[in-house]
Amino acid sequence: MAWMLFLPVVFTTQLRQRTGFDATVESLAVNPFTGTVELRGLVVTNPPTYPVRDFVQLRRFHADAEVFSLLTDRPVFTSVVLDVAKVTLVKRDGGQTNAGAFQGNLVSLGADPALPVPVRPARGVLIRRLTVHIDEVVIEDHAGQVPVVQDYKLGFNQTYLDVTGVKQLLAPAALSGLMPVGVALDGLLPGALGRALGETMKDAAKSGAGLLKAAGHKTGEKIKGYFDALEESRKP
Repeated sequence: MAWMLFLPVVFTTQLRQRTGFDATVESLAVNPFTGTVELRGLVVTNPPTYPVRDFVQLRRFHADAEVFSLLTDRPVFTSVVLDVAKVTLVKRDGGQTNAGAFQGNLVSLGADPALPVPVRPARGVLIRRLTVHIDEVVIEDHAGQVPVVQDYKLGFNQTYLDVTGVKQLLAPAALSGLMPVGVALDGLLPGALGRALGETMKDAAKSGAGLLKAAGHKTGEKIKGYFDALEESRKP
């Protein structure tokens, strides 16, 4: 009970010390015997070097893992729920983003020899059922002389099955919900997710251009056919 009581404090303290991003959490419960994690009310804020404090407001994170799989190089989660109220992506002078800095600090954390338990990277993760809710995404670009702020009320709600990679998160059914913000996110998301989003948006743009070109070609053929028919009708 004492361990569960102090777990939220330990979690936020370690996150702050290791990444430089401050954090608060309403509740955090971990059951190592059932493989269940329940986190509520996580708020992560940017370091003072950023012009905006807001970063992540997470209502809830819930995960059910197959306990013995956590001891292997391929953890298996029967279900994961990620409920995000708001994400604020900030680019400051010099082009550095808060998301990039946060991920970079986490990567260096995994290689830190001072950790009591070495962090061993997994070769793959399987999530049998993943539910993602994202209400709002705010993008603030402070790299230029005049800050540019874009606020997207996404209302994104998607469920995925048998997830093994980030590209599955950008399936056509889900991509339609991200289209309003997809182009604006280019270069702001680090790692595999950022690369996958960039490639997907480029492919979507090419496909859209191809469809427009095909539609224009068909329209031109119809117009030409109409005038040909009209010319034939005028002949005696």
